[in-house]
Amino acid sequence: MSRPKEYIFSNTFTVTEETEVLANSYDEAVEIFLRGGGVTDEVDQSGGNWECIQEPTEGEEWATYITW
Repeated sequence: MSRPKEYIFSNTFTVTEETEVLANSYDEAVEIFLRGGGVTDEVDQSGGNWECIQEPTEGEEWATYITW
């Protein structure tokens, strides 16, 4: 019986968020935004472009692909 091999996949997608910040000035708004303040809504999501980025070659040991 063959041992299982590890395959590594990458999935790339884009999430667009808009954040509403109430502030007295632009600089204050930037500061609030960078601290994670404001009300954020997800307005778009696209992608799902996946690919196998690492596949064991024939005869390689499974353990050589484990990186903790």
